[in-house]
Amino acid sequence: MVLETALPALGAGALRALTSQGEPDWLVARRHAALRTFESTPFPTNRDEEWRYTQLERFSLAGLESVAGPLTDDIGEGIRRRIADSDAEGVLVHKGGEVILSEAAIAEEGVIFTDLCSALREHPDLVREHLYRVVDASQGKYAALNSALWSGGTFVYVPRNVEVALPLGAFTTADRGGLSAGRTLVVVDVNAKLTYLDEYTSEPFDGRLFHSAATEIVLMDGAKLRYVSLQNWSRNVAHMSMIRAHLARDSRLESLSVSLGADAARTEVECRLEGPGAEWEVLGLYFADRGQHFNQYTLQHHAADHARSDLLFKGALQDASTEVFSGIIVVDEGAQRTDAYQTNRNLLLDDRSEAVSIPQLEIGANDVRCSHGSTTGPVQEDQRFYLMSRGLSAEVAEHVLVTGFLHEVMGRVTLPKVAEYVEQMVQAKLGVPGVRERL
Repeated sequence: MVLETALPALGAGALRALTSQGEPDWLVARRHAALRTFESTPFPTNRDEEWRYTQLERFSLAGLESVAGPLTDDIGEGIRRRIADSDAEGVLVHKGGEVILSEAAIAEEGVIFTDLCSALREHPDLVREHLYRVVDASQGKYAALNSALWSGGTFVYVPRNVEVALPLGAFTTADRGGLSAGRTLVVVDVNAKLTYLDEYTSEPFDGRLFHSAATEIVLMDGAKLRYVSLQNWSRNVAHMSMIRAHLARDSRLESLSVSLGADAARTEVECRLEGPGAEWEVLGLYFADRGQHFNQYTLQHHAADHARSDLLFKGALQDASTEVFSGIIVVDEGAQRTDAYQTNRNLLLDDRSEAVSIPQLEIGANDVRCSHGSTTGPVQEDQRFYLMSRGLSAEVAEHVLVTGFLHEVMGRVTLPKVAEYVEQMVQAKLGVPGVRERL
């Protein structure tokens, strides 16, 4: 499958609108360079290894117009409930590239939590030092698109030796179709600590939306971050998410990526462990139904010695939906004493759904412990029979088995409201009576 090769009119028009807002010269130059890279870079095809099984036609940009802003600044009752029911205490809400709500009462001195446009004015040197450091236009067609056209992003900075006690969170929503792009930049300084939530959700609206999301994470020596990305768009959205991190010496990242909504969603989760002693625990959970297509791409890049990464992605599929997992562990030549693990497990709830799993290793050092594994299969009939023999109906037995299957991931999530919400959404997809009506 080959997509259209360029969108010059859309890109140029959107870029003129962005750069007319008084952005600094260096950012304007980076945007223009990124747009040129976008226009000269071919779209991925199924001949590319990372995109081999992706249903690329569902990520087409054809016919889209740039989202100039929200139709209204109303948050919506559903988003209000999500904010109230989330673990986040400091909150930003983005809609159509604009901030429509900011509630960030932060007690810790020196912590910055604001929209990226405000940060460019108020903290220009800090933003310039880190923006495009982890995600830039050289990383592919869609990365170049985001690098050129992002708007309404979020900037978080935690100074050295500061622990932010309460979770911070940004919610991105929409009320119209078109093309939108957002960027998140999280910088946690030396020995600092943060919990951050990134959520994408919407009520149903007219038109098709393609949303590009890029998250840049920079952890300094000894920094610790818990990061959650939760995607639950309405079904007329194609979601492209790039989550990339750089980890310095003795830093630790705990990340969770959840895919539940959208028509099609691709999540790229990549981490470069640059310092000795760095650790990355990477969790992923997805549940596809009603023909959804989910695509997960992960990269555990060990560039330093004595670093550790542990990946566990699990998901369930039903109603002729599809899932593609492609993950690779790369260990550089000097990265001795690496510990790296990768596991992907898929549960098929009908014979019309399909899961493709491609775990890979690329080892350049000779003193490492690395392993990868993958399983895909249906619900075990003996397990279903056992539960039914104890008085459960076939439907309830399946609910119990699916919830238990996914609990291996959710049991490692330390944010109780996130875990509770995801469990409710899983139950709604399984058709548990009364659950969908309460959401």
